[in-house]
This record gives sequence, structure tokens and C-alpha cells, in this order.
Amino acid sequence: MKAILELIIRLLITIPSMVIIWFLVYFSTNHLFFATSVSSLIAGLFIYQCTKWVRTGQFIKQQKISRKEYRFILKNLKEAKYKIRRLQKTFFSIRDIRTFKLYYDINKIVRKIYSLIQKEPRRFYLAESFFYVHLNSMVELSEKFSLLNAQPVKNKEIIQNIDETRHTLKELTHEIEKDLYSMLKRDIDDLHFELEYAKHSIDQNRPLTREERRKKK
Repeated sequence: MKAILELIIRLLITIPSMVIIWFLVYFSTNHLFFATSVSSLIAGLFIYQCTKWVRTGQFIKQQKISRKEYRFILKNLKEAKYKIRRLQKTFFSIRDIRTFKLYYDINKIVRKIYSLIQKEPRRFYLAESFFYVHLNSMVELSEKFSLLNAQPVKNKEIIQNIDETRHTLKELTHEIEKDLYSMLKRDIDDLHFELEYAKHSIDQNRPLTREERRKKK
């Protein structure tokens, strides 16, 4: 949604600018239509890129990170997006409700972590273990689980491996829950502070009960 909004903003700046430039060049070059159109297009592309650069700079400044850090985080997000797609492909092999529920929880947490970092890239440093360890392990295990689970005939060893993989995936789910919690811990602490402050304010302004008035006397 944010990416679409940013695109609309850039187009709202670029298109009117192109129209103005087109008329200015057209009347200053004795009505040369082709030259005017090419000039307007080049100018529009330049304005679009400048607008994108400025808007990105404002976003980076707001996030309190450098452009180099932002490029690094975007690179990791791009790699993570590919891994998440691989993870989601394994969902199609699910045949039992128990495993489907597990995969549903995994997908929900993974997408939440990804979307949080898209919106606030500085949170990346609070979830590095997710990107460098847990997501990789989860993708590999899910693909192996999918392969084994799809076999038409399963012997005792395959069934044992399926159960062990499912158990490990559950443990990994707990780990990525911790990753998500570490990303949100500051927000949770801030919320607790605000709640305590609000409760204190309410107590300060609350009318005294009859018993409290008696004690004051």
C-alpha cells in the first residue's frame, strides 16, 4: 500500500511537470512536436528519479539510518522475499489439519516480520537471527518435509523423519515468535508506560469515595 501511495505521489509531481515543460519547449522551438515530446519525456524521467531520490531520503532520515544501511536492508528483504515464496510453495503439499495449522502460523509470523521491516527498516537489526538463521532453516526443513510427506508409500524411517521435521518446525516457530517479540519489545514497553501513566492520571482525577473522605478527616 505504501509503495502504491509513493508511486502516485511521484506521478502527481512528474506528469504536471511534463505537461508544463512540453508547452514551454513547444512554443520556444517553433512548434517542433517530436523534439518537444522527446525533451518533455527526458525531463519527466529526470523529475521522477529526483522525486524518488528525495522521498527515499526523507524516509531514510525518518528511520535514522544511512543510505548504505538502507540498501543493505533492502538487499536482505529481497533475498527474504524469495525464501518466503519457497516456503509458501510447500503449503500445497499439506494433507492433514495439524500440519496445516502449523504452516498457517509460520506464514502469518513470517509475513508480519517482513512487513514490519518494510515499513520500518531500522527494526531489521532487532531480527537479524530471523534473516540469517531461522528463515533459512525453516525453508530447508519445509521443503524436505514436503518432499517426504508427498511420497505415496511411507516406511517407518520416512514416517519418523516426517515427525521429527514437524517437531523441529514447531521449535523454529517458537524461535521466530521470539524474533517478532524482540522487534516489538520497545513498543510493548512504551505501551506499558503509557498505560501506567493513564491509570495514574485517572486515579488522580477520580472523586474520593466516602471511606476515603472519612480517612482524610
